[in-house]
Amino acid sequence: ACDEVIHDLVRIGRHETGLTSFSLNESHVFDLASARDLSIHDAETGFLIYRRNLPDTYLQKRFFRLETTQAVASAYAPALLPYFAYGMPDVQLYGHETISQLFNLPQYASMFFEGRVHITAHLKYLNDQFLSAVSVVDPFVALAFSIDFLGHDDHLVLRQLEEREYGTLLPLAGFFDGVALNQPEAVRKHMKAAPQDILMGLESPLVGLLTGHTPGVGGARGAIPKALDTLSMFDMVLFGHDTTGSHRLLASALGVHETLLPQIIVPPHVQAIADALRDVPVLEAALENDLIVYHCLEQAADAALP
Repeated sequence: ACDEVIHDLVRIGRHETGLTSFSLNESHVFDLASARDLSIHDAETGFLIYRRNLPDTYLQKRFFRLETTQAVASAYAPALLPYFAYGMPDVQLYGHETISQLFNLPQYASMFFEGRVHITAHLKYLNDQFLSAVSVVDPFVALAFSIDFLGHDDHLVLRQLEEREYGTLLPLAGFFDGVALNQPEAVRKHMKAAPQDILMGLESPLVGLLTGHTPGVGGARGAIPKALDTLSMFDMVLFGHDTTGSHRLLASALGVHETLLPQIIVPPHVQAIADALRDVPVLEAALENDLIVYHCLEQAADAALP
């Protein structure tokens, strides 16, 4: 239990009482100084606060992965978390303050976290303090993931989406209410009749994430150069359709065997939805900025091949 008051939190209006801190010593935990396996979790949420680093057990690397696809479960977290002293997936669920703190923990020599972060405010930390990677998929595939996700249980949706992300998906969920999401042709036909407010809600989520500060902001055509500049600051790009080359680079940077990294597979039914949506002109217009950025990434990747 917290037993120390941080008065500054009250002064700046962040907390009502300031009772937000604690210290651990031998009276709380027997043999604290010499304990090898020590971790501290929030009792209510299970949130990992601290885990003692064991250099002979954990990778002594600091790795951040930006996920850019909404409504997709991480394949990297189950594979990599056991190899880091501190690790956290889906960091977007914990708010800007927590994300900022994660980028400001230089004392953690073994650290991995990932999620859909509006990265503009944190770019200065990427090259100096972290090995960084950004995962991207074809914009039509990204949209297909979101549409497919709407057919899942509401509790699952709420657990994996940040509150504002959930809010941006609500109009799309209402629009597809009653549509057979497992039938790509039905999805395509319905999308061709999408009203303007739905199309506006789908505009450029990738560019928005790379250049904006909140969901739904930052995806304008003029933001494309900034989005490309942001992408250039990452150490590597992990393509969702073909991770062979990028995983070889990531494995080498982390100092692990390539087989440790997960296979990234687009489920056939999601790919079928994406393919069905490609010939919808109004949708291509809505995703145009993301398509331009993705095309530039593919060209850069092809040019880098030996």
